[in-house]
Amino acid sequence: MTEEMKKRIDQVYERWTNGLCPGGQVLIREKGEIVYDRCFGYSDIENRIPITDQTVFHVASVSKQFTVMGAMLLWEDGKLDIDADVRAYIPEFIHFEEAVTVRDLMNNDTGIRDFFELADRSGVVNCDALDQDYVLRLIGKQKGLNFPPRSRHLYSNSNFILLASIVEKISGMTLGAFLDKRIFKPLGMTQTAVRDKYWTCLDHRSASYQDNGYNYYYAPLTYSIYGTTSLNTTAHDLMKWMDNYRTPKICSEKTIQVMTTAAVLDGNAPNTYACGLREDYLEGHRYIKHAGEDAGFRTFTFRLMDDDIDIVKLANCDTILSDPSTMEVARILLDLPSAPAPELPIDENFDVETAPGFYYGKDGAAAVTIVKYKDGLAVEQQWGPTPLTHIGGNLYRAGHLDVWYLLGERDARYVNAEETILLAKSNDNPVDEALGQATAGRYFSEEAEAVYTVMWEDGHLYLEHIRRGRSLLHPTDDGRFAAEYDRTTYVRFIWAGEKVVGLTLTGARVLELPFKKVEGGII
Repeated sequence: MTEEMKKRIDQVYERWTNGLCPGGQVLIREKGEIVYDRCFGYSDIENRIPITDQTVFHVASVSKQFTVMGAMLLWEDGKLDIDADVRAYIPEFIHFEEAVTVRDLMNNDTGIRDFFELADRSGVVNCDALDQDYVLRLIGKQKGLNFPPRSRHLYSNSNFILLASIVEKISGMTLGAFLDKRIFKPLGMTQTAVRDKYWTCLDHRSASYQDNGYNYYYAPLTYSIYGTTSLNTTAHDLMKWMDNYRTPKICSEKTIQVMTTAAVLDGNAPNTYACGLREDYLEGHRYIKHAGEDAGFRTFTFRLMDDDIDIVKLANCDTILSDPSTMEVARILLDLPSAPAPELPIDENFDVETAPGFYYGKDGAAAVTIVKYKDGLAVEQQWGPTPLTHIGGNLYRAGHLDVWYLLGERDARYVNAEETILLAKSNDNPVDEALGQATAGRYFSEEAEAVYTVMWEDGHLYLEHIRRGRSLLHPTDDGRFAAEYDRTTYVRFIWAGEKVVGLTLTGARVLELPFKKVEGGII
C-alpha cells in the first residue's frame, strides 16, 4: 500500500475525525501483512474515552459466520448431518409442515419468519429486552413460512437462533463456551466473547450511538440473544478469524469451501448468500463479506479471496455506512475507479407544499413521514424531527449524512450510498363507509399472540395495538394500507364474499402474517 492510498483511505473515514464523535477501528491486511491500522473517534462520548485497538465492539450479524463454523465443526466431528431435517435435532421448535435442513438455516433460505419482526408485531418495542428463551418460543409458534424452503433467499435472524440451539444440544455446551473452546482460544482471539446476557460487563466495551446528521443519540442495546448476534470482539481479533479463511487452522478446507460458496436455490433463483456470508464479485474480483447492524453498531468483514486482501471495519455509530465505505477502500486497494454516484431524477418544478406527508416504500421497505419544520422540512424520527437541508428542486439531505430524499407526489425516493428505495406518497383520501364498517373490529394472531383493533373514524381507518399505539392506515397503490410504526407494517384485509374475515401484516422479513377477525370482539 502506498502513502497516497493511505491518505485516500483516511479520507473515507474523515467524519470520524470531526471533534467529539463516535468512530471505529479499521484494519487492512494484504497477503498476510497488516498495512493499515487506525482507530478513530470515541467509544464513549459522554466520558471522553477514545477508541483504541483494545476497544471491544458488538459486531451484530457478523456473529452469524461463527455460529455456522460451530455447526460445521460438529459436522467435521461426525456429530451433525447438515443435510438432515432440523426436526432431527430441535423438533420442539418446529411446527410448520415443510422440511427445512440445517444447511438451509446456514444459507438463510428457509422461509422461516424473522423473529425481530415477529416480536415487533407482538408488541415488543425498541427499548425492551429480548432473551433467547422468548425468541425460541416465538419461533416455535410459527405454523407457516414466508415461502417454500430453498425457493428464494430472504434474510431471517431466526435461522441462526435455531442453528445455535442445534450446536448447544449436540455439544452439551452453551454456544459461547463451545465457540471459545473450538474457535476463540485456538485462534488466539483473547478479546472475543459471546455476550449472551445484556447485563454482562466486558472490559473496554464500546457504547453505541445513532447519528441523525446533526446530533448523536445514545442507542441502548438490550439483547440477551445469540447465534444471530451478540459476538463482541476487536478488529485485531477479527483479523485472526479472517486469517482462517486464508489458511484454515481450526477446520478443513472443505468447511471453508462450503461456507464461502453461495447456495444454489431451486430453479437457479438469483442468490449471493452462503453460510453467514455473501459471495460476489467486485469488477471480476471474488469476495466474501458480511455486515452487522444493531442499535448504533455498524460492523463489516470483507475478504478479496484471490487478491488475498482482508478489511475489518468496526464502528459504534451509523455515521459512515459500512458497505459503501469498505467497497470504496477495496477499490482504492485494487486501483479501481470509485463507484458512480446514484442518479437522482430531480424535479425542478417541485412545489414544496406537496412535500409533507407519509411516504411508504413501494417494495415493502422503510416508510418515512415528512413534516413542516421551522422554515423548511424535517423527517419525523424517534428522537424528534430531523431537519432536512434543501439541495435543489425536490432533493433534500439529512445533515452531514450521505442520505437524501426526493420528495413530492412523483418519483419520490430515499437514497443512500447502499440503496435506493422507491417511495409513494399516500393521498390519504377518505375510506368508503362500507369498507370502514366491514373492516372495523378486533383481529388475533395465534402465531404472534397479538391483538390489533381496526377502527373507522371520521372517514379514515386506524390500526391500534396496546403497546405499538395507534396509527392512521394509509391507502397504498396496491390495495393495501401502511401503518406508521417503527418497523414498516402493511395491512391487507382478507375477504370471504362481502365479509372481512381477517387481515395479514407484512414487513421486510415477515410476509403475510395471518390474523383472524374476532366475532363479537371477544378472544
